[in-house]
Amino acid sequence: MEGTFSMKIRNPFESPGRWHKANLHTHTTTSDGNKPPSERAAQYREAGYAVLALTDHEATNDVTGLSSDGFLVLSGMETHPDCPGSDIPYHIVCLNVPHGTRCEGDVNARIRQVKDAGGEAFVAHPYWCGFDVNHLLPVEGAIGLEVFNATCCGCGKGFSSVHWDHLLGRGEILPALAVDDVHHPHDIFQGWTMIKAVDLTVEAIMEALRTGAYYSSCGPEILDARLVDGTVRVECSPASEIHFIAQGPFGRSVYTDDDGRRGQCSLIASAEFALSGEQKYVRVEIVDAWGRRAWTNPMMPGGNGS
Repeated sequence: MEGTFSMKIRNPFESPGRWHKANLHTHTTTSDGNKPPSERAAQYREAGYAVLALTDHEATNDVTGLSSDGFLVLSGMETHPDCPGSDIPYHIVCLNVPHGTRCEGDVNARIRQVKDAGGEAFVAHPYWCGFDVNHLLPVEGAIGLEVFNATCCGCGKGFSSVHWDHLLGRGEILPALAVDDVHHPHDIFQGWTMIKAVDLTVEAIMEALRTGAYYSSCGPEILDARLVDGTVRVECSPASEIHFIAQGPFGRSVYTDDDGRRGQCSLIASAEFALSGEQKYVRVEIVDAWGRRAWTNPMMPGGNGS
């Protein structure tokens, strides 16, 4: 039986197109950010990003004129429906919604409204919200969740990989993004999503996001990752750890032969993992010598996904 999050994930390393560096969770002075939309867009354009989504709280921005050659700005918003059983509401990031969009009702009603308007939604920072898997299971139709959120690192809750694994282990198949959730200077350019798309257009970027054709990072570069003949192989920028993560204990970790001092080890740039047949999914997590991470989306030995 398919789960609440049931996606056919496309492996970006086996897909045509070019890589586009994106930040998909961004605040401006329209809500509680420190820069107006035009200045925020200029920051990311000058830093070499190709895609930026402006996602202010319960408000959209008119992004007319903010895109330029090689730089695409998406209209978005962040909406906050109640989460039953929690004092903190859901934080749902909505992409490609028309300016002036307003969302009402419970979480699933809001996601339907976004989809009806031509957009998509993903779940923001579940660890920061204090959620567990039971808070996430009722959500229907989201196309991903945040595995890394730079702003949430301010209280030590920037990583939500455990939440992701709990969903994947229960058959809830979804990809995950890394974002800045930028509000102020200290939380900018720290997490990004590398999207593989044939064109830098709204249509191509949204299609890539809908199919999970991307990987996420806050530092390392993933050069290739694929499942072939029962073996997962990965190539990456120099790393101190490469983790093949599956449900329960059925994964594998590869480490360098270092003496435990970060930055003082002989690094590795590839690894492989021969599956035993017990894995329901495998995702790869890279850790570099400074502790920065990158994440592939899940590969599905059973055929759903890459």
